[in-house]
Amino acid sequence: MSKHVICHSSEIKVGAHKVFTVGRHSFGLFKVEGSYYALKNLCPHQGMPLCEGAGVFDQIEGEVTADRKLREFVAGEKNLVACPWHGIEFDIRTGQCLYRKDWKVRTYEVFVDADDNLQVELPD
Repeated sequence: MSKHVICHSSEIKVGAHKVFTVGRHSFGLFKVEGSYYALKNLCPHQGMPLCEGAGVFDQIEGEVTADRKLREFVAGEKNLVACPWHGIEFDIRTGQCLYRKDWKVRTYEVFVDADDNLQVELPD
């Protein structure tokens, strides 16, 4: 495992995210309730990008930012990203699928360095 500087913390606002690629690793970087989370950009359902494009539906602190309904499968949850292809939701913080408990997306640890840069620890 090694740490990679990804961006300055000011680039990721609460309720927003960005997708980054480092080597062979693509991931979404999210800010939820003051903490940062990195989620692998791969849905376990059919291998499609989970965190990309207009099809990404975030619900951060109760706000839905999407052109369609989130919580297609699980009502009353927050801090989710839904796969843009089939709407299956995953907890941004843990990677756990809310529809199928046997599905989980890999998460990566995020660190904030002394200069407020975000570093993500990725496998070598």
